[in-house]
Amino acid sequence: MQEFKIFRALGLSFKSWFKNFIPFTLLTAILYAPIMIWVSQVNVNEVHDVQELINKTFLWPIYAVLAASTLLAPMLTYRVVMELNGTKVSMLTSAKYGVRGIIPALILAVVVNVLQQIPFGGILASIVTCIWFVAAPAAVAEQLNPISALSRSADLTKGRRWGIFGLNFLIGLVMIALVMAWIIPMFSRGDADSALRSLKSSSYMFLGVMGLFHMFTGIVEAVSYALLRVDKEGITHEQLAKVFE
Repeated sequence: MQEFKIFRALGLSFKSWFKNFIPFTLLTAILYAPIMIWVSQVNVNEVHDVQELINKTFLWPIYAVLAASTLLAPMLTYRVVMELNGTKVSMLTSAKYGVRGIIPALILAVVVNVLQQIPFGGILASIVTCIWFVAAPAAVAEQLNPISALSRSADLTKGRRWGIFGLNFLIGLVMIALVMAWIIPMFSRGDADSALRSLKSSSYMFLGVMGLFHMFTGIVEAVSYALLRVDKEGITHEQLAKVFE
């Protein structure tokens, strides 16, 4: 029996990402394309102030990206789990199975974002994320309803939540580094207003980074679910793949 380990999960996630870079990137691009198009339609000359520009090119797109991410992770699960068993499946088949995990993923996203609006809510949001981290993959693989999927995730992650926190922490650090590498040079080029007004052109790169972040997190969720089943229940990848049949 193999114990759930942070770097094992990351290693398998990167391996899955590299082997499926084109199909996963295309799926992400399709889901995020409407957001990119919406940002491209913003007319800077018709914006009344900097705050409105920030809202239209930065804040509102972030909420749209979060909504799109609830579709992305479940749609990757089937392909990732089957690949751990050495079986290749189409993205259409993976997306079909992924429908089961959309509602649990949406519930997690809503709860986390609501918690982040209250004092010390970031801590609570991190705890909830660790508890429900594999809810969407569980719903996809085991055909569970949303509530059962959340409960199943709480059971699978019990005793392994520090490891899951470590996974999310490392991924978050990389995302913050990428975002800061984009923001700092932008503000160093001139005054704050000029920097902020360049958000429209810069927001495309930011949305791309967010897309890659959510895509990789979705892969990590699927891999973590599979590893937790192996760790806590002794199930093999082959047995896990047969759950879909």
